[in-house]
Amino acid sequence: MLLLLRRLARRLAPLPWRALKAAGRGVRAAWRALRAPAGRLGVQVALTVLAVTGALAAGWFVVPGAGPAWSFGTEPSPEAEEAPLVLTPEDAPAAGLPAETDGTDEFDTGSPTDGTTTQAGATDLDSWARSLAHLGIPERVLVAYGRAELVSAVENPGCNLSWTTLAGIGATETNHGTTGGNRVQADGTTLTPIRGADYDEMGPMQFLPSTWDAWKADGDKDGLFNPDDVDDAVTAAANYLCHGDRDLATPGGWQEAVRSYNPRDDYVQKVFDRADQYGRTSAA
Repeated sequence: MLLLLRRLARRLAPLPWRALKAAGRGVRAAWRALRAPAGRLGVQVALTVLAVTGALAAGWFVVPGAGPAWSFGTEPSPEAEEAPLVLTPEDAPAAGLPAETDGTDEFDTGSPTDGTTTQAGATDLDSWARSLAHLGIPERVLVAYGRAELVSAVENPGCNLSWTTLAGIGATETNHGTTGGNRVQADGTTLTPIRGADYDEMGPMQFLPSTWDAWKADGDKDGLFNPDDVDDAVTAAANYLCHGDRDLATPGGWQEAVRSYNPRDDYVQKVFDRADQYGRTSAA
């Protein structure tokens, strides 16, 4: 047994030396390869790959959320699109549709400038209307607005309704009864009946049939209640705007009244702009 171990030791003893010599030969061969042009290119490629890999790894650990979602194995969730604002007829009635209001905020610009008819006198409405021809409002319609202000001052004390507010509504609703080539005749009626396309609104002030039944008026005292007669329609509108003890001389009262006619903010603003323009121009 001892003899066998000695023989095995003699055979294994040269192996480390042989391995070392083989390693030396490999190193010398590799050095010669690296000194060749192809070897130098390979080293540069290898170093570049190692540098890029190291940078990506460092970025992942240092700023893990900097890349897109797919880089972390998850698909990005699409953001839900905001649904467009759609106003239904109940939320945004057509122009002229009176609607109940559930409160009001003060109108930013106050109440429109008041161009009162009392400056001209109650018995000379025709002359007063002719003096304001530059406003572009048909004279017969302007007479109706002025008469409604004077009548409202008696029938709705404390309301302080001005003809400019009625004119602002009339301009917004039917361009003072001239929409679609129409016009107001000498007796106050429109040449042809004006009817709304969506809610069958009636006349130059665009009353719903049900609302007209509740607020109809005989503005010219001819014994008729005609929504197509500008005198009747404007007087009814005045009564509607003033109901509930509103004071249209205050910004809040004015806005509440016009919003009850149509609760859309753009409608209220348009009426305000036109009423204010009429007031300023008539007082100039």
